[in-house]
Amino acid sequence: MKALYNLVLISLAVVAIGLWLAWKNLNPQPPTTQVWINGEFITANEQNATASAIAIEEDTIVAVGDRSDVQQWVEAGATTIDLKGRAVLPGFIEAHGHFPGVGLYAIFADLNAPPIGNITNIPDLLSQLAQQRDAGANPIVGMGYDDSQMQEHRHPTRAELDSVSTDTPIYIIHISGHMGVLNSAALAAEGIDESTPEPAGGEIKRDDNAELNGLLTETAFIPLFLKLTQLSSIDQLRVTLDGVKKYAAQGYTTVQNGLANRNHIRGLRLAKKIGVVPQRVVVWPNQETTLKQLDGDIELPASDGKHFFVGARKFQADGSIQGYTGHLSQPYHIAGHGHASGYRGFAAINAATLSQQVSRVHCAGQQTAIHGNGDATIDNILTAWEQAQSQCPQKDLRHILIHAQTIRSDQLLRMAALNSSSGLNVSPSYHIVHPYYWGDRHQRQFLGPDRAQRISPTAETLASGLRFSTHLDAPVVPVDSTLRLWAPVSRNTHGGDTLGPEQTVDVMQSIRAMTIDAAWQMHLDADVGSIEVGKYADLVVLDKNPLTVPSNELRSIQIMQTVVGGVPIYSRP
Repeated sequence: MKALYNLVLISLAVVAIGLWLAWKNLNPQPPTTQVWINGEFITANEQNATASAIAIEEDTIVAVGDRSDVQQWVEAGATTIDLKGRAVLPGFIEAHGHFPGVGLYAIFADLNAPPIGNITNIPDLLSQLAQQRDAGANPIVGMGYDDSQMQEHRHPTRAELDSVSTDTPIYIIHISGHMGVLNSAALAAEGIDESTPEPAGGEIKRDDNAELNGLLTETAFIPLFLKLTQLSSIDQLRVTLDGVKKYAAQGYTTVQNGLANRNHIRGLRLAKKIGVVPQRVVVWPNQETTLKQLDGDIELPASDGKHFFVGARKFQADGSIQGYTGHLSQPYHIAGHGHASGYRGFAAINAATLSQQVSRVHCAGQQTAIHGNGDATIDNILTAWEQAQSQCPQKDLRHILIHAQTIRSDQLLRMAALNSSSGLNVSPSYHIVHPYYWGDRHQRQFLGPDRAQRISPTAETLASGLRFSTHLDAPVVPVDSTLRLWAPVSRNTHGGDTLGPEQTVDVMQSIRAMTIDAAWQMHLDADVGSIEVGKYADLVVLDKNPLTVPSNELRSIQIMQTVVGGVPIYSRP
């Protein structure tokens, strides 16, 4: 008996040691002190100062300056890193995305068109789905297709997806994330048939014979998208690890899920707690989750104040310009998807409901982040904030207008006036690669040449006295930090045009939009976003200084290392 008892104790000890070693491997600790010298530090502090050396104790920056400012730590035996002239920036912060959604391509079919992928027609798309079928996927899911890039210039149909399988449900997700097409088996699995009413703020599309063609938009589709991302534990781990790897390789030290339900929030909290995700994590509870929490029906994990943050409450007030679901004040240039001339899109939430719900959040002292692409919807959002502030005056909540793609001059001034009169501090976050990926089609198809010139008007935003951040909205587009850096500086389209050259900003402003201004919007600027004493050592090392290379070389800059709290999470091979 004693031998058995000892064997049990030994086994428990082995398991405990194994778990401890696994945790330690996932949670490496920084050196007690380290000094980085001979660098070109772009601090992104208030003065946009530069430096050549820093000192770090544990996870925190304790000195910024030149060699003389860090010499005491060198003499005390600190680990010393010679950067040999390389540039160091604050770690990049995703101001709005859907982490770890970019990792979904590890399990879903990649249906992207150029310049992201190579799907240019519907037969190629169906072939990709057939590969998923042959691999035994159930359901079959594909992401990233773009009807405006297809040779057929339309969405695939339910019948075409049925040609891949009539037994296995098939879901394909549009590049906007705001719509998708289902085959007959998927429609049946979701309980959608000819008698299903359209939800408010969404569409269940039909063909010329009034039969379902499989296309669902906005509120008819987004709940399905969220359900598709409720994965098995193994698949969720694969997706998360792939997402971590992609963000780390692009210099990101803070990642974000900008449309999270309670399960997403719990999963990311656990992944962060055990060390699967080395970056700092920000989650924005979605509308449904937010309202349930305010009603007292659910509880959410709390921010820990250092690694994991439950931030703004996210609302989706309209859809996508390139999906014809963004709500415009003037008609689309060319009405697509079978819409009549004069079509302007639609609001995902009517103005009265939006104001009522935003006021609930605002009056509870919580920040909102509201998706608004079309200028008609942006009017509704600004009215909602103005009414909420009138009802419950608040200071420095920092409400965020997400995407703001077609924001007008008068709306920028309206935001500035709200800030100056109340100190509320509202600001836009621009999906800054819209000009690159969709600018050509905005000119000829969606918005026309005049309105297309003003999408994401960053220079005018600054002139209006507003701060702004930039984001990629991954997995809508890939995580590409140098494209994000270059896009507002060049405003070049993929086709080679320059879209609104008067709206370009300089490189330093683009850096700020990826670092300190993104941190400011999310109330993280006291701890991250710039290289300053007292902030966490979240850093990215580059092979070239973006302030000194020609602007046309910004996209060739290489990420050499990504560091979170003094610990490298990526080093270029």
